[in-house]
Amino acid sequence: MDADEHNQRFDYEIGDIVTESEYIIPPGRKPWVGMVVGIDTDHYELHSFIGTFEDLIMIHWLKPDIVEALPASVLRMVQKATEKEEDKA
Repeated sequence: MDADEHNQRFDYEIGDIVTESEYIIPPGRKPWVGMVVGIDTDHYELHSFIGTFEDLIMIHWLKPDIVEALPASVLRMVQKATEKEEDKA
């Protein structure tokens, strides 16, 4: 994970489609894709260059049909749940 990834704020919303970061995928397994089903804002208090706090994200992984809670920094956005108003025009 590079410094830019650590310094960004992860703004996930319920309904976003996400996948796992390559850092947490076990060898020999493809990345899972899932939907954000819950967010615990500022769950983790950090003492690093990521920032002061990080969200805990609950994901419903579609293929194995399980729900897992992970830090926002180990997820990657696939598709936002909603479009911004300026994107619709």
